Amino acid sequence: MDRRDFLKTSIISTLFATSPLLGATRKNRFHFIMPPKPFEYFIKKGKEKGGKVLIIGGIHGNENGSYKASDILIDTEIKKGVLAILPRSNPESIFTNMRGYNGDMNRKFSYISKNDEDLYKINSIKEFIADFKPDVILSLHDGYGFYARNHRNWGESIVIDETNYKNLELLKTASFVSNHLKKHNYNIPINNTHTFAKKTHHKEQRKSLTYYALTEHNTPAFCIEASKQTDLKRKVEIHLLAIEAFLKLYNVEITPSFNYLFSNLEKLLEEKNPKIIVNINNEKKIITKDTTLKIPTNTEIIFETSNRSDGLIAKNVNVNYKSFFYRDNIIFEVKNDNLTKYHLKIIKG
Repeated sequence: MDRRDFLKTSIISTLFATSPLLGATRKNRFHFIMPPKPFEYFIKKGKEKGGKVLIIGGIHGNENGSYKASDILIDTEIKKGVLAILPRSNPESIFTNMRGYNGDMNRKFSYISKNDEDLYKINSIKEFIADFKPDVILSLHDGYGFYARNHRNWGESIVIDETNYKNLELLKTASFVSNHLKKHNYNIPINNTHTFAKKTHHKEQRKSLTYYALTEHNTPAFCIEASKQTDLKRKVEIHLLAIEAFLKLYNVEITPSFNYLFSNLEKLLEEKNPKIIVNINNEKKIITKDTTLKIPTNTEIIFETSNRSDGLIAKNVNVNYKSFFYRDNIIFEVKNDNLTKYHLKIIKG
């Protein structure tokens, strides 16, 4: 198995919880095995030669425009060049609708503790970049407010770390993208954080993905920021318009066209009802709505999901646990990304 196959299939080792919440022994307890969250990526290659673009969404879990725009591109085909997509880089944070369930993941690319729950995800992204060798990296985000109105806010801006870095003309590239958005009646200015300057106001950016890509791989990297204060459709439109401009610059072409995507955006963003598969003693049950299951204790219960946006969270249990024992009745939230769609209750029978 090569490194890329390993990244695609590997999962953080299953850990049995030792929290006092779950009890000191495992007798007369349910044993839950949660759906796996492998490092998910998609590589799409066109028949014609072109550039290589990497899109990374979902680093911050409460920024749904980033991973919804990524989703739409996953379902397209590539005519020219190569497009790689990491749609949901931080699933624990997406399903809990938090910026960072384990802390801000975009502040861990410079240093991360070996005990950090995000270590697997950070290392997976780093190894993917090293293996894929993209021509450009686009990190998708939904920032607060509107940068054009208040420069303390980052919403609806294109973030660069410096005007130029070595041979990379970051401002020139970002200006092309900003002008493309302006043609479509979106005012998305450039937010230059001057991360490399001694007196920068944004030293925290030296821990970010874009700074890592520049300094470790000499790869141009940009943050595309929609705004949290707008609806999902506007967020995704801004992300896709910016991506359209970057793909033009780097000679990558998709099908169907971006015009088709914009014309069908509401349909493409329709919510899917999540489906959970519950395996109880080798008997599978499919759950699609509020359900209560009466199950004997000392039973192993294995959960599976069918779509990449489906998730399952046990109330009052650490979302990082891949496997845990529980003594009492328990309620699970069944999620479509950040939205709770229904509940599954397990009671002692």
